[in-house]
Amino acid sequence: MEEVIINEPSLFQTLVSSPTTYIVLLIIGMTIYQLKNGKSSTKCCKPNKTSTPSEPKRARKNGKYVGDNPKTAKNEAWVGGKAPKKKATKKTPTKKAVKKRTPKKSGK
Repeated sequence: MEEVIINEPSLFQTLVSSPTTYIVLLIIGMTIYQLKNGKSSTKCCKPNKTSTPSEPKRARKNGKYVGDNPKTAKNEAWVGGKAPKKKATKKTPTKKAVKKRTPKKSGK
C-alpha cells in the first residue's frame, strides 16, 4: 500500500493567493500614507485665514477685556476693529392696570 500525503496550504499561503488580501493591504497602506502626509479625507477644524474673524470677539490683554479708546478712530475693544451689531430685544406689551370696583351700597 502506498501512503498518500495531503499537504494542506498554510494560512500564509492562503492569504497570499487571495486577491482580497491585496485590496485590503492597499487600502490600509493608502490610509497610513494620507495620515502621515496630513492629507486626511476628514476636514479638520482649521482656523479661517481671513483678516477679520467670522464672529467678532472681545480683545483681551492679560486675561482682561481691553476697553475702547475714544480718542482713536479704531475700535480697540474688538478684534478686527468692528463691534457686533446689537440684537433687537423683544418688547413685551405692558398690561393695563384694572381698577377694582367696589359694589355700590344700596341705601334704604
